[in-house]
Amino acid sequence: MFSSMLSVVNVINDLRGVKVAVLKDLGRLLIDNEVMNVSRGQEIELPKWLATVLAKLNIVELKYSPLTIDDVSKYLITERSLSKSAISKLRNDFYIESRELLSRVKSSSLDADSAITAIRLESNLRDLIRLRLSKILSVATLGIKVEKFEDNLTLEELLLLKLLNELISTWLNLIAVEVVRTER
Repeated sequence: MFSSMLSVVNVINDLRGVKVAVLKDLGRLLIDNEVMNVSRGQEIELPKWLATVLAKLNIVELKYSPLTIDDVSKYLITERSLSKSAISKLRNDFYIESRELLSRVKSSSLDADSAITAIRLESNLRDLIRLRLSKILSVATLGIKVEKFEDNLTLEELLLLKLLNELISTWLNLIAVEVVRTER
């Protein structure tokens, strides 16, 4: 069930709009139910999946900044500096972008320095994810209102938190019923 919900999050990410610079004339295109004349030099917004395909064909250039190794390091430092009851804001596409970044870094790690960079990145990502997971679990077990943290969570994390809250609530209700039954 959770994996199918995460698939929906991936689809949502692929459908979100990203800015691109058009490198070749494309003529008339249907974009967001509107026919547009798209020509070289324009900056337009396309669904990420389409922008990615067109970028690989050198038809457009992506104008959004992909996640970098420095970004991951900054996120980790920020997260570590916060209390256990606070969580920092990540970019909405953090998990998808982190997988893509790790894949890019690993595929380019031909020498020892690049391999060390890949290992450090993987370690930083693991530390950041575990730290955030620990905070999310604390929020879920303490029954803190989700709305307080919602703005700082990615869709994946929000989905996890809501499912954990539901599971814990159900579990506590079932346990409480069992305790009452055995007391009689």
